[in-house]
Amino acid sequence: MATGRIRMFFKDFGYKVIRLKYFIMIVAALILEIVTLTLYLLKLQDVVELELFNLSILYGAISIIIVVMAIGILVLIRVDKKRDTGKIKELQDFQRKYRTLSEKHLNDINRLVRFFENETKSLDSKLEYAELLEKKYDDYLKEFSGMKVPDFLSHAHSFESDHLAKEKKFYNGFTSLLEPHELQNIGHESEVSHSNFLKELHGIEKSLRLII
Repeated sequence: MATGRIRMFFKDFGYKVIRLKYFIMIVAALILEIVTLTLYLLKLQDVVELELFNLSILYGAISIIIVVMAIGILVLIRVDKKRDTGKIKELQDFQRKYRTLSEKHLNDINRLVRFFENETKSLDSKLEYAELLEKKYDDYLKEFSGMKVPDFLSHAHSFESDHLAKEKKFYNGFTSLLEPHELQNIGHESEVSHSNFLKELHGIEKSLRLII
């Protein structure tokens, strides 16, 4: 679990660094321009000993570099927009399919979970609900696992797949009469996987808001 949190921390840090990439490039170019202009002015005041001709050449060269960098930044922005627009469409398509799949299965699952949790008199009935829930989660997991997702969504997909697999395992464990603490551990792992799924999606959405 700690490894997952560390990976998410560095990914979020990476998003912030990427968000600053164009700003850093522009600031660096401006600093070069200011330094060169400062040297040029100091030379005019005879504060520094530099050849005026060489300084003029340097100033002109840096000005050209800044123009080239400006053009390059515009090209990079265009490329990033095109790339991120494609990813946004893929993300929205995944979210739409996920919502449709969830609505298809969760209505029955939530109903059965209520019956399972409220059943306190008959163990046989509770076991029957657990068997039905295991089957429902198995169907849900098979359909979700069969979804084709782009590479940048693979981690999110694997987290939710693990969540559904753990839910299936929980109800299978209940019918197999696992110890309560074992069931509790499975339930906790399931919640962590689902939480990681939501965090991963949130992180991806943050990265796609980097369009300038």
